[in-house]
Formats: sequence, structure tokens, C-alpha cells
Amino acid sequence: MINIATAPLELNSRRFYLGLALALGLHLFLISLPIAFWVDMNLYKAWSIDMVQQGFANFYNYSTNCDYPPTYLYVLWVIGKIYQFFDPSFSHTDGLLLTILIKIPPVFADIASAFLIAQILKAHTSVDKAYTMGLIYAFNPLMLFVSAVWGQVDGIMTLLMLWAFYLIQQNYVVRAGLLIAVMVIVKPQGLFFAPFLVLSQWFRQTWWKWGAIIAGGLVAIWLIILPFYGVGSIAVVSIINPFLSLYKLLRATADYYSFASVNAFNFWGWANWIRDYTTFGGFSYKVIGLSLLGILLGWLAIFLYQQRHHQAQFAGQCLALSTMLFGFFMLPTRMHERYMLYGLAFLAIAIALIPAVKWLYWGLTLTGAVNVGYAYLRYNYEDLFYAIPEIWLQSVVYITSAVNVTLFALMLFHTFRMFRQQSQQSQQSLLSVPLTSEGSR
Repeated sequence: MINIATAPLELNSRRFYLGLALALGLHLFLISLPIAFWVDMNLYKAWSIDMVQQGFANFYNYSTNCDYPPTYLYVLWVIGKIYQFFDPSFSHTDGLLLTILIKIPPVFADIASAFLIAQILKAHTSVDKAYTMGLIYAFNPLMLFVSAVWGQVDGIMTLLMLWAFYLIQQNYVVRAGLLIAVMVIVKPQGLFFAPFLVLSQWFRQTWWKWGAIIAGGLVAIWLIILPFYGVGSIAVVSIINPFLSLYKLLRATADYYSFASVNAFNFWGWANWIRDYTTFGGFSYKVIGLSLLGILLGWLAIFLYQQRHHQAQFAGQCLALSTMLFGFFMLPTRMHERYMLYGLAFLAIAIALIPAVKWLYWGLTLTGAVNVGYAYLRYNYEDLFYAIPEIWLQSVVYITSAVNVTLFALMLFHTFRMFRQQSQQSQQSLLSVPLTSEGSR
């Protein structure tokens, strides 16, 4: 007879959706509080209002401080239109309503991401475990803070990455490629996902699919950015002008943040806010960081190619993608504190198949909370921040950066260990095949 008091609680669909509803309720409670990262929130408010008042074609000429590509500006335009219904003259934008409206998209993105994690996992593990991982992500305190308290939109990028991963698993590679193209002009960090598509699929897909991704991606980007860049005062549309204007925007943004680290506690944490053209051994920090990233991508290319016929290839892909996304945060220069978030969703998936990585998931949640909290305190509560002894603050930066380097090394260790184990299994399989001779035929 089963002891109900000690039996594990199995999650069915009803309990899962109840859990998502509770997570959504917690998010909505947090966005109802008058708190946010006001540097970002005030920019979002200004861009939302400018989109309504200035229109698409004149937006970048008027909002010269906007460093976002056009795609998310459509969302801010919709938010501005909704808000205008309640405040036609935009005279009360410092109130709570506009702040809540701006926070709603990333909040719903977090819940949708939790749902998608469960859907992805259902094909590879038990329904109970799939639902559990979805809820673990839905209640992740770091994601809660960034979306519902800070008000940043990294949760939307995470959702898009999960969607692209789901499409790849369903073999909808062209659709995934088109989505990745759109991701890049939501935020440039969408580019972090692109190598995974190439490295995991180049040996599986025919040439015409890659051609369709390139051509379709360029068309999709052109159509999205056209209203912002393509129509001039004489209404003449240039095919190349939108791409050139987008390139100038992205280049200007990258040059503006030309530091080894922008509050990111990573490999370059010790060089926070030091220009990345500073040299070491004759090479700039930027070149060193990109070289390290190139080495990582080379290793993951080998790892993913080995996985192509293995039964555990899905687990290997989750681990490789988590490592790649965290590597983009750890190794190159110019990274911000929140860019480590993207890999957490895929680590949550990997936990269901590789239980040992749960320590990486919670470790990165903790260090990410410290990193994000440091930036939040620095810009939201400057007087309190600068009242703290500098040696304490520097200790937080150095220690957390060192822990992140250690966690990244452990993540790489898991890829090496899986590679070795599967190589040994392949060799044993070859040795177990009986040899045939001419005489035995």
C-alpha cells in the first residue's frame, strides 16, 4: 500500500497549468509594484511614446538615443497605442500604468518559455519530469527579477531561442533559420543562437535549405526594417538603404560599448569598464575574446558532429547549446550582466536528461542574481552603492567572476566527458561486430 504522505507528487497537466498560473500571478504581483530599473524603463517609455508621436520613418531621426533594432519597436508602438487610450496627451507617463504595460510582454514570455520547455521535453522524458522542469524555470528567481522587477526583455529573446530550438527538433530547419534572422533584429544577442543551427545541421540538410534560409532571412529583415529606413522624403524605396542603415545602428551600438566587460562577471570581469582595444601580449582584449570564442565553437562543432547518430544526441545538443550560449557571455568582450540568462532555459531542459548539470543551473542562477543585483544597485541606488567600501564591491566582482569561470569549466568538462563516453561506446560496438571471412560465406 502506497503511503500518500511520502509518495512523490506526480505532475499531471492540471497541476502543471495551475503551477503556471501561480507563476504568472507572482509575476503580475511584482509588476504591480512601483519598482524597475529606471534607466532602461525610462528609455522604453520614451521610445514607446516617440513611436506613436513621430511614426516609424522619423523615429530614429528623433530618438537618437535608441540603440535597439526595429523589431521590438513594433511592440513598444503597440504598447504606446494602448497607453494613449488612457492618457491621450501622454501627460502622466511617470505613473505605474505605462511601466506595467512595458513589463507585460517579457512576463508572458517567461510563462510561455516554461510551457515550451515542457513541450520540448515530452518527447524525450516522462511527462512528470517535463512538467517539473517547466515549473522550475517558471519560478526561477533570476528570470522573475529581470522580467517582472527590472523590466528588461531578455525573456522574450529566450522564448524565441526556445522556439527556434523546438523547430529544429521538429526538422523545420528553414523556419528556424527565418526565426533566427528575425531574432537578430529583435536584439543583436539573437546572433548567439545562429552557430547552433549551422553546427548541428550542416551535415543533415540539403544545400537548397541553406539557400532558402539566407534568401528568406534577408527578405524578412528587409520587410521588417523597411518602414524605419526605406522610405525617404520623396517616398523612394532603396533596396540597399535599409540594410546600410541597420548596419550603422548595430555598429554604433557595438562601438558605444567597446569595453572588456559592461558589468558582466565573466572571464573579463576583472577588466570591467576597461576599453577592449587595450592589449595584452600584443593582442587586444577584443581579439583575445573572439579567439577564445572561436576555439569554443570549434570544439562544439566536433562534439555535435559526434552526436549525429548517437541515441543521446538530444541531451548532447541541449548541453552543447547551453555551453555555447554561456560561452558567448563568458568569452567575448562587450558583454552585459544579463546575457548569461539565455543558457538557463536549455540547462533546465538538460537537467531532465543529465541530472548532474542541476548544480550548474542553480549555480548560474545564484551568480546571475549577484551580477544582476550589482548592476541594479549601482544604477538604481547610487548613493547606497557608493557608500559601500570599494574593496567590498571589487571582491564581489572578482569572486563571482571566478565562480562563473569555474562553472563554465565544469560545463565544458561535461561535454568532454560525454564525448569520451560516447567514443568508447562506439569503439565497443565496432569490436562486438563479428568478423566474416571468405571461407565462412
